[in-house]
Amino acid sequence: MSHSAEGFFSSLSENRLVRLAVLAGLVACLGYLAAELRWLSDIRGFPLDDSWIHLQFARNLATGEGLTYNPGELMTGTTAPLWTALLSLLHLLPGSPVIWSKLAGLGLYLIGIHATFRLARVLELTKEMAGLAALLTLGTGWLVWSALSGLEIPLFIALSLWGIILHIRERSLPTTPPYSLFFLGLSILARPEGMLLVVLAAFDRLLVWEQDEDGRLHWQRPGWSLLWNGVGVVILLVAPLALFNLAVGGSALPTTFAAKTAGLRHWLPDLQYLYSVLAIFFRPQPFMVIFAGAGAIAMVEQLGTSKDRGLLPALWLFGLPLAYSLMGSASGEVVAGNFGRYFF
Repeated sequence: MSHSAEGFFSSLSENRLVRLAVLAGLVACLGYLAAELRWLSDIRGFPLDDSWIHLQFARNLATGEGLTYNPGELMTGTTAPLWTALLSLLHLLPGSPVIWSKLAGLGLYLIGIHATFRLARVLELTKEMAGLAALLTLGTGWLVWSALSGLEIPLFIALSLWGIILHIRERSLPTTPPYSLFFLGLSILARPEGMLLVVLAAFDRLLVWEQDEDGRLHWQRPGWSLLWNGVGVVILLVAPLALFNLAVGGSALPTTFAAKTAGLRHWLPDLQYLYSVLAIFFRPQPFMVIFAGAGAIAMVEQLGTSKDRGLLPALWLFGLPLAYSLMGSASGEVVAGNFGRYFF
């Protein structure tokens, strides 16, 4: 089935109709984007209180008060210290920090769109299909919302995508230093979910196979020293924040973690929770959700072949919902963030 699907998409990419469809999609997405931006362009405020909390932390950090909400009271309440640090630099610029934060979010959003195109190309999609992937991302309503939300979502998307791109390039080259882990380590400072992404990337780097003439797979030993060096870089990036949280709050995790989730509650995935997450994905991009499942199967079938690109995109797509489904909510609500933003 995968070979027939591959042939179908190859024939599509060679068809001029695809190019016309991509061009029409570009026009439609740009029109949609303009309408969304106009609707969301209220420079006076943000859609969530969390955005203002980030700005308050950033203002105090810019004035030398450190990570405080109220000056003089250190707190471990931010789950996105890298975004807070970026906002603190914007506070030093003339004009409204609200406008600067929206511009920063929009710029990072466009970087994420470019990264989507580059990721598709690394996965050996044609330029037309990669362009279609970027256009669909460009026109996803919740991502447009996140661009001007004052939240860390576009920053995490940009860092995680570029980390995955580098990971795929490095995975088949055992002597290549894992520079990807630097970007993925930074993603942890943008969203705590990045910790899972780092674990999955390290796991995927161990799953390098070579297929012999009989079609049997043989495991290829990874470059252990280089992998440990990459893990060490991640530790160096994250350790200062963990030590700060431990010293101020008594836990390596921020206080908001305990407020959002009660920790591990289940040993098996919660199917009702997974259904809720599926709805978050399905509503804005129903066809892409279906194609994502087919893409994950294709990545498994390509292991050990010349088209082997690892499993990290598939592991990340399914791993994050599965991990969250094992956790219980402290408030009894579904752990997905406002509007499902933990999964955007």
